[in-house]
Amino acid sequence: MAGVAGPTSTGAGSAAFAAAVANVGRNPTDVHGYFAGRMSTATKTNTPILDIPQSVTVLTRQQLDDRNTLALENALAYVPGVTVQQGERNRDQITIRGQTTSADFYIDGIRDDAEYYRDLYNIQAVEVIKGPSALIFGRGGGGGVVNRVTKKADGETINELRVVGGSFGRKRITADFGRAVTDTIAVRLNALYEQSYGYRDFDKLERWGVNPALSWKPFENTFVLFNYEHFRDRRTADRGVPSFGGFQFLGENIYPGYPLPTPRSAFFGVGNPSVRDVNYARTNMDRAALVIDHTTEFGLNIRNQLAWANYDKLYQNTFPDQTLGQMSQQLNPALNGLNPITITPVGVARLDGYLAPTPRRNIFNQTDLTYKFAMTPDIRHTLVVGTEFGNQWTFTGRDISRFNNPLNGPRRLTTPFWAPTVYAPVFFTNYFDTATRRWNTNLDIGSAYVQDQIEVTKYFDVLAGVRFDSFHMRFNDGVTLENQSRLDNKWSPRFGLIFKPMDIVSFYGAYSRSFLPQSGDQFNQLPRRAASLAPQGFENVEFGFKAQLLPTLLFTGAIYQLNRSNQALTLTALTSVLANTRTQGAELGLVGNVTDQWQVSLGYGYQDARVVSTDRGFNPRQPFLTDVGKVNPSVPRNTFSYWNRYDLSSF
Repeated sequence: MAGVAGPTSTGAGSAAFAAAVANVGRNPTDVHGYFAGRMSTATKTNTPILDIPQSVTVLTRQQLDDRNTLALENALAYVPGVTVQQGERNRDQITIRGQTTSADFYIDGIRDDAEYYRDLYNIQAVEVIKGPSALIFGRGGGGGVVNRVTKKADGETINELRVVGGSFGRKRITADFGRAVTDTIAVRLNALYEQSYGYRDFDKLERWGVNPALSWKPFENTFVLFNYEHFRDRRTADRGVPSFGGFQFLGENIYPGYPLPTPRSAFFGVGNPSVRDVNYARTNMDRAALVIDHTTEFGLNIRNQLAWANYDKLYQNTFPDQTLGQMSQQLNPALNGLNPITITPVGVARLDGYLAPTPRRNIFNQTDLTYKFAMTPDIRHTLVVGTEFGNQWTFTGRDISRFNNPLNGPRRLTTPFWAPTVYAPVFFTNYFDTATRRWNTNLDIGSAYVQDQIEVTKYFDVLAGVRFDSFHMRFNDGVTLENQSRLDNKWSPRFGLIFKPMDIVSFYGAYSRSFLPQSGDQFNQLPRRAASLAPQGFENVEFGFKAQLLPTLLFTGAIYQLNRSNQALTLTALTSVLANTRTQGAELGLVGNVTDQWQVSLGYGYQDARVVSTDRGFNPRQPFLTDVGKVNPSVPRNTFSYWNRYDLSSF
């Protein structure tokens, strides 16, 4: 991939204004190349990373630029403990510390949980905060959260135009313009347009975005930050190549299948009238955020952030839904036993499909009060008291494919694997099928939290806090006319102890807890049985160290155990169990400047995620069938990443 960047210049904007905007906007600070010395997202206060009792990774703008990282999924590939999943070719989906999620994403500390692919054209840094963080972020985040920090209007003069071209017709242009209008007002504009193709047949991507931002200092200790983003993404929905062979028993792969030996570009699905008209994922996102920050004469900082977002998301696809030559055997409740073994013929692919609109509207308001005081000369407090209120409305729809006839055509279609693209008529309807969905969810959230960071001499720090969440979900099924509601009130504590034998080294131990209602990440599990179940729980115990080996080189390590309780695991289309799982792991990271010319980013992660118990009792018909000990999916045992940059311009 090739790129050409225009010049970036710094004008006479006030350095003090820029620093204040970075602090108010909760950007990472003390940033030098790949190194970030301080961050605000993990504690809601600007804290040295050495003093945060938690494993965190900050991907600075220079890291992202050096790797030509264009999308969030590419950035996260370099974070230990994080695995990027396919997301069915329509969304960001990751696994953090053994916990899969499509919703634990944030923008400037505000929830951004719709399912879509996130671009980085307007992003200053990507922060990954690992382990349950409900005290700061509320529900979910069992394995951790990913926060994108937007570029702020900081008064610096910026004139940047970047053009990227690459194989398969990749064309991308981004613009970044910023300046100070007056001594107290600054503006900035980021914009993007991209059109690309891929190595897969019929693959196409087109996206564009625009993000104006404003910073205003109306009074000496008052800042107002505003930004608005419109982002559009449309791409071919391609579920990939099916496997062949293998044997499934009760949904488990007893004997594995293998990818079909077909050209890697072969598209499996329907192309009538065209592949891109039938198979696509489309996202239109509008988001506005307003921050008002004021510090009183006696040192109390008052910060309020209001964010509104509207996500118009639609996903339509056809795909191979069963492996080729696969033998399978499933539970049959009607027979109180097993179905006969079924075999999908070798050489035949069975195509399925659906259309799924999932629009969402979010509105959140956060208020933080921060006050620093000293009880004694050696004991200092940074106290945060805050509230968060929000509402999320979501529609989850699903229309099922019908081939040849919209009323009574076959639900699925078969085709030889040497002719994987089918040009038969396909219709997406809601007739005569129990798989049709018309789910409306309306969620009200009310939260309050308190946190105290205590410096006990220069050798010890204590972080302690608790959060209360009231999570009220109302559910309506437009097909069955089912109405349900669920209210969960949960407390989420957090405690950390830091020992600093010297200024550049810290050791910590931490405990934290979080929860996830049984409605799930995307509110699509509330109907029927799940509505009566208690929330899932996450409990994390972690020990680690951080060492600033050089002024801008940070070495970190952590070991942890993360327990998840009451998790619903799907076994087959008809059966599921409630399980308790455990992830045990370790992480190492080295990031920053080894010399003035040499910058490095290195990460290693070890994870062992398994089922420790389920609610499925002993079955004498299947005496050797057990869930205990099974490995969580999409959790590699070892991950390693390394990026090296050496500047030869000094020679």
